[in-house]
Amino acid sequence: MNMWAPVSIIFFKEVLDNARDRRSLLIALIYPLLGPILLGLMLSAVGKVTVGGADQDLTIHVKGIEHGNLLVDWLTNKGVKVVEAPEDPKAAVRNGDLDVVVVVAPEFNDLAKAEKTAPVTVIINSSRLNGLVLVNQVVTLLGTFNTEVWGERIARRGVDFRSLQPIAIDSLNVTSGAHIADILLFMVPPLFVFNLFMGGAYLSIDTTSGERERGSLEPLLINPIERSALVAGKFLAALFYTGIAIVVQLLAFKIAFYLSSGSSGFSQSLSLFNMAAILIITMPLMIAAVSVQFIIATVTRSFKEAQTYLGLLPLVPALPGMILVFAPVKISIWMTLIPAYSQTLLFGQLLRGEALSPLHIALSMTSTLALAAALFLITIRLYEREELIFGS
Repeated sequence: MNMWAPVSIIFFKEVLDNARDRRSLLIALIYPLLGPILLGLMLSAVGKVTVGGADQDLTIHVKGIEHGNLLVDWLTNKGVKVVEAPEDPKAAVRNGDLDVVVVVAPEFNDLAKAEKTAPVTVIINSSRLNGLVLVNQVVTLLGTFNTEVWGERIARRGVDFRSLQPIAIDSLNVTSGAHIADILLFMVPPLFVFNLFMGGAYLSIDTTSGERERGSLEPLLINPIERSALVAGKFLAALFYTGIAIVVQLLAFKIAFYLSSGSSGFSQSLSLFNMAAILIITMPLMIAAVSVQFIIATVTRSFKEAQTYLGLLPLVPALPGMILVFAPVKISIWMTLIPAYSQTLLFGQLLRGEALSPLHIALSMTSTLALAAALFLITIRLYEREELIFGS
């Protein structure tokens, strides 16, 4: 008999059986949506305070408007809406009623007329993202006011204040329209890797530990079929569900981020071509992930034990990616030899719009494929042991 005939029979059997199982469909179709929905909501909330700052009217709450005529008039001329702050500005900011409050000292007008330094206090709540973003705009405005008024005072004394500056600072942002919210997009690779190790987990458990507990594994093993063909059929079914989970998550990411912030770098960089490239690059990692799932499901004694271990498994490859969100590194040759870690770095480059090195891709896929092949062979060896029926 052709070896692929029993493999295809087992494959379609496992796919159909798990298609009828709601838990399998939950992991393959619904679970991958959680990450995109969460990040989409986060981007939507952050985008309200980070996108389009120049096009939106800025409102600053000031305590003691009557004491700072010079500052209030200057802010008004800059198009800023100045509003009287409540009686207790600290409580208003602490409770989240206001993001930032500027407090003008009672002696501000007198000191300004005398061309002396006048105190101004900015009250913020550093635990709130809105406050951190807004305080940056407020402090920038106050710094501009400080420079302009100081320059006018120096100029009235017959001195060109520009000639006194030791350096002229100019900043250049080399990103293409990126903003603070783009940092959240770097959470996509670890979430993607996490989902990759979860997509076929339930099928891997059910097709080994589950059948062992139901008593259907032993009759299956006594059939005149090679163990390698049996493993291949079950393995391909789990790989199929893993692929479905990945495709669903990629589409969900693209839709969620396009709806929440259509101008974000992610919605532009995650084209259909890039999505296809991701699927190709991650194919060896998918094989390795399913192999590890089968090994765990084979050596554990019960369904619950396997479920516990496989629930913790995705955290191992995903944790380095979470660290890279806040501490990105430049990819090196040796990094491309580490499975899961190399894919996370390559995805980060895609999100940043950087060109991927063919050498890095080749090394990442080769090293991961070698690991996947070794793990798959271990899975076949475990299925050939008689202890498989009892777990070990």
